[in-house]
Amino acid sequence: MKTKAGIAAAAVLSAATLAACATRPAYESNTQAVDDATITANVKAALVQDPRTRASNISVNTLHGQVELTGFVNSPQEGREAAHDAGGVPGVRSVDNKLQINGGGPVLSQATDDPTISEEVRSALASNPQTQALRVEVTTSDGVVQLAGFVDSEQERIAAGSVASSVQGVRHVDNDLRLNPAD
Repeated sequence: MKTKAGIAAAAVLSAATLAACATRPAYESNTQAVDDATITANVKAALVQDPRTRASNISVNTLHGQVELTGFVNSPQEGREAAHDAGGVPGVRSVDNKLQINGGGPVLSQATDDPTISEEVRSALASNPQTQALRVEVTTSDGVVQLAGFVDSEQERIAAGSVASSVQGVRHVDNDLRLNPAD
């Protein structure tokens, strides 16, 4: 009888061990999914906080602590900075930098909304020496930027249109800037 009881106890113990093992991978995969989501959110936050990368069209995907960066940046330096930012986030095991350099043309990102585009255009105009003194009204609808107001010369009008069209997410610029009427 002892041997039958011993075999039965061993069978129960084995079944309990197998059951525990069977639930463990599901638990670990759920934990990993939460960890990966946290890492992704933290990498995105790091990119937004860095003034050199916050305006970029960068997507972040994480699997088992391995971060993949895809999308567009304006320069190789900006791409390296993004990878550096991502690598500094706790929990990141490696960074696969698949970022591409903008070809100079506008890039439309589904994640870029019109108010953000308008703000980026205003910022670009304010930081450009040729356009910083201009008073330009900027509105955006579906990635189409409209510039309105008055400028002193045709060169200022052209420069403002050029600066606006260089901002990521801008599909087209309607340059409605007018020359100041002669006094």
